[in-house]
Amino acid sequence: MKHLSDFKCPTCNNVFEAWVNFSAPDPVRCPDCEFPSNRLITGGNFSLDGTDLAFPTSADKWAKRHRNANKSNLKDLGLPT
Repeated sequence: MKHLSDFKCPTCNNVFEAWVNFSAPDPVRCPDCEFPSNRLITGGNFSLDGTDLAFPTSADKWAKRHRNANKSNLKDLGLPT
């Protein structure tokens, strides 16, 4: 199984992405100078869905989005929108 990883060449400082084998990674060479490169540890890619109140800005955005989506239901119930 392959996945996309970030690498940095120690000689020319080129930062690039490459597909590598997850179970048995082969050495990845820099596309510019062909020198073996080092894998970078990068942060994960995620987004907050807004249901966790520990992140108030995301929670407020979630509440506003759902309030706007349910305006017609709130009006039918006689609640303020």
